[in-house]
Order: sequence, then C-alpha cells, then structure tokens
Amino acid sequence: MLGVVWDDRFLNISFSHPMIRDMSKARIRKFIELARDSLSFVEIKPEQASEEVLLEVHTREYVNKLKEVSKVEHMGFLDSGDTVHYPGIFEDVLLVVGSSLTALERSKFIDQIYVPLGGFHHALPNKAMGFCPVNDVVITVKRLLNNRERVALVDVDAHHGNGVQEMLYKEKVLKINVFAYNGSFFPGTGRLEERGEGEGKGLNYNIGLPLGSGDDIFEDTLSFLDLLEDFDPSYVLVVAGVDGMIDDNLKSLNLTSWSYYSLGRKVAKIQRNLGFNVISYGGGGYGENSYLGMVGFLAGLSGVSSSIVGLKREKTSTDKDIFDEARKRMQALKKS
Repeated sequence: MLGVVWDDRFLNISFSHPMIRDMSKARIRKFIELARDSLSFVEIKPEQASEEVLLEVHTREYVNKLKEVSKVEHMGFLDSGDTVHYPGIFEDVLLVVGSSLTALERSKFIDQIYVPLGGFHHALPNKAMGFCPVNDVVITVKRLLNNRERVALVDVDAHHGNGVQEMLYKEKVLKINVFAYNGSFFPGTGRLEERGEGEGKGLNYNIGLPLGSGDDIFEDTLSFLDLLEDFDPSYVLVVAGVDGMIDDNLKSLNLTSWSYYSLGRKVAKIQRNLGFNVISYGGGGYGENSYLGMVGFLAGLSGVSSSIVGLKREKTSTDKDIFDEARKRMQALKKS
C-alpha cells in the first residue's frame, strides 16, 4: 500500500532562493494534481512536530535562531544566500519535520510512504544550507536507530547530501548516494574515498556522476542498490530528488522521469524480496517538469505502468567521455 503525506500548507512552503521559490511551489502543486489523477494512494495528514524534536539533531542556538527569524516581518537568508527565512518559517519547519515523524508512525501500517515536501539533506546541526533549514532525514534515521531498526538510506539528488553524511558517517547505516560531482559543484562534498568510520566504516557509498550524465549511466548506478540485499534493512529511506532532470534550472544531470521510474521500480523489487518498509522524500527539483519525476518515482515504487502516468520511454544518452568517466568512478568504488 502507498501512502502520501499531504497538507495543503505544502502548496505555500518553500525555503528556496527567491529566484526559484515560485517554481519550487509549482512543482508541489503539479505533483499532487497529477498524482491524484493517475495513482492510487492513501493521503496521510501530518501532525506538527514539537520544538524539542529539532534538538535531537540541531543545536539549541540554531533552533533559537529559527524561532527569532520567524518573527521578522521581511524575508532574509539563513545562510550565505541560499536558504530563505520569512515570517512564520518556524511553524513550517515544524510541519516539515512532523511530516517525517507522521510517516514513521504510519509506517507501522503502510509499507510505502512518500513525503513530497521532505528530504532536506543539506542542513547541519548548527546551520541551514542549500535550501534546507532543518534535516528531517537525519531526525528520522536517528529515531529509527533508537528503536533498534536496521536502516539504509538511498539518496538520489543532483547535490550530495552533505548534512546527512556528516551526521551519520559513524552510524551503522548503509548510505548509497547518487549525485552530480566535479569537486566544485554544490556542495562540493562526496568524495569516493569517504567510506565511513566507526560502526559506519565501509557503509558510505558516494557515486558522484560527472555533470551531464544521462539516463543510460544512471541505470548503471542502480546496481549499487543490490547492496541492500546483503545489508538486509528493516527500513529504507529514499531521497528521490528530481533536480537532476534535464530541464532543471540548477543544471547538472541530464535525467528524464524514466530514471526516477526506474529507481522506484528497483526499490520496490528489492522490497518484495526483503520485506522492509520504505519512507521516501521528494527532495529538490527546480524545473518545469520536475513533478513528472516525482510521479514517475511513485509509479515505479507502487507498480503502476509508466504509460498510465504518461512517462515517455525516450532515454537520454551520455557523451562517451562522460560515460567512460562515470563507469571508471563506479568501478573504483566497487573495488574500494
């Protein structure tokens, strides 16, 4: 069964830069409209989290800052110029985190849950970063670990989830990260050699794709999800960020909605074998057709034919030099 955490307040929430805030909101609106028309799912009303929940991963000083800027009557920036604050942001942050906790609570009864406004994987304990004022992913993982669950994270996004990696690097969590990487593309983190420490040693996989990688090479990255078979998690969290699509305004990868459909289908296939629960997130996405990637992922995850949601089977091809470099990186990671 598929559940989608939804509140109409999502339509008016965006922590993105003012230049792309409207597009970010439009993505969520277009998603829910198409999803309701083409997919079968249960809508789950989220409950707002308490302030104390934020303190499970964020510092008191930073939480106080969020509360203070929420009272400011104008828009500003929480960081160096990416993540905005605005009047009432604190209540929106609590709703975002509460959406993850609601998904966690309902996962006792629904084995596939999607949070379209979630997956804020850049935020650090003491600051916002990359349109992420809070790290809902880490809060959820920490809750699961405290409940003695065995957790794996599949983070697919144009940008490496630096906040998630930093806070979970030493934890016994399998982390499979697929993102665009050239050493300087935001946030600049995610080196192949970073494999984890302590209990997390050998469990961190950074699959940094060269900018311009298309559907064909993305399909190769899905082989890393076979690691789930040996790890045998009870929960798999998936950040299915769609900002890697070819028309995204923060240009990086050349993916179509077919890649996200394939991702969902791969997760579902392994879920059938292992029986774990899935909590997934909409992540980033700043293009005219970002919503198609979101619906495509859910179609693949829930076993719906790609034709029902109108996905085209036309896949993007990667230039040979880029393709060869991507293959080289993946081979090196598998040997490490």
